[in-house]
Amino acid sequence: MFNVFRKLHRNKMENLEEFTGERMSLAHGQYIKALVKRAGEIDKDRKIFGVSKHQYELNPVLSIDKIHKFESEYNIKLPEEYVFFLTIVGNGGAGPYYGLYMLENTVKYNEYKDFISTSAFINNELTKETWKSTMDKLEEANDAEYDEIMRQVYGGLMIIGTQGCTYDNLLMVNGSEKGKIVYIDWNLEPENGPYLTQMTFLEWYENYFKEIIYGNSVKSYGYIKLGKEEELINEYENAQMENKRDILISFFRFSKLKSDTVEFLKYRDEKFLDHLRVELLFKHNKKAGMEMFDSLVKGENLEGAVLCARRMPDELKDNYYMEMVKLLYNKELKEKERIIFFLTDCKSISGKDLISFATDETIEEEERRTAIWAISKANDKMDYIEQFISWMHCDSYWIAHAALQGMAKEKNEKLLEAYKWMWEKYKNDSTMRSNLEIAFKNNWIDIKKKI
Repeated sequence: MFNVFRKLHRNKMENLEEFTGERMSLAHGQYIKALVKRAGEIDKDRKIFGVSKHQYELNPVLSIDKIHKFESEYNIKLPEEYVFFLTIVGNGGAGPYYGLYMLENTVKYNEYKDFISTSAFINNELTKETWKSTMDKLEEANDAEYDEIMRQVYGGLMIIGTQGCTYDNLLMVNGSEKGKIVYIDWNLEPENGPYLTQMTFLEWYENYFKEIIYGNSVKSYGYIKLGKEEELINEYENAQMENKRDILISFFRFSKLKSDTVEFLKYRDEKFLDHLRVELLFKHNKKAGMEMFDSLVKGENLEGAVLCARRMPDELKDNYYMEMVKLLYNKELKEKERIIFFLTDCKSISGKDLISFATDETIEEEERRTAIWAISKANDKMDYIEQFISWMHCDSYWIAHAALQGMAKEKNEKLLEAYKWMWEKYKNDSTMRSNLEIAFKNNWIDIKKKI
């Protein structure tokens, strides 16, 4: 659909790609409105995440007097691009993710709105260490201390939209990122700080609709580097090591790659990037992807093979089943759960290939749990019923839980005694008992009535 659109509207697209007139003029405003309209025409079935909320519709614009009143009330100066948008394009509506809030709603649910004018805690000098130490303090803070920290965090920012759940889109009005967009997760995890998109408001807004028009994915928009194929390839050649990964990830945006890009992806340079090249080739050139994967799994980069194996076309996975079983028992490799998930994708999966791993108590419990789950998906799982019963009786709560869930749908007399034992042991545990109720029901027993 996207390629047909490009052919039929090539000239119009060229006019829309870049605006060369006076920025933040009436003409620029019309250009932005045209981007929104064109994106809506392309996404006619409204499949893009979040658009059901705004339907590519813009709200009526605001008067400059209302903006001045808002600025006066909160003692701030709104970024110039944002003021232009509100007065010439629209007071919210269509935008990235679930769209843009109306100006008045940017403060409606913000209990710290009176601190918008204060200095920005979120800026380009905020280190991971500072963020972590600040968020750690929240864990032990009393109410007064909590509010003090939150007032600091909310300084210099406006919440202009949401990505859903606990993720919001921020427009900074103070600090180094003034006029730019920042993403934040309000879970405020010490290890997950704000994400600086480094895009100004209009860059962020316009590029979103361009991506839709070009047929590119807008999943994780703002977190992924933008650019055309040729631009990315040229940048990669001179990029620092830490930036090469971001450039390769950007290629996942494209629904189709040019032949020159495919050739670029075939060239391996850094081992830690091999898995990304293979994943991209799986998507855009299956034959080349399989050739590179084969080289990795045969010894050139086992870690890389493990990282990308699940992206392999499903119909080819069984060809590598035994290779991946061998890697499961390779003591030097990590990411064992990735291997187990790959094995469950295969029709060849067998409990006999996983049982030694699952019963090895020197292996991390989480990995053993996953292996038990995988065995429960195998056709020969009932060959290991005695082992499942043993797991149900073990001291590890989560191993017992995994074993119970793995057998809960089975009808077997041997399992009933184990279920009855667990019913007593976990009599105060609603999670375990809810699973046991299912297990009993599948054996025609209403345990609550029986008791």
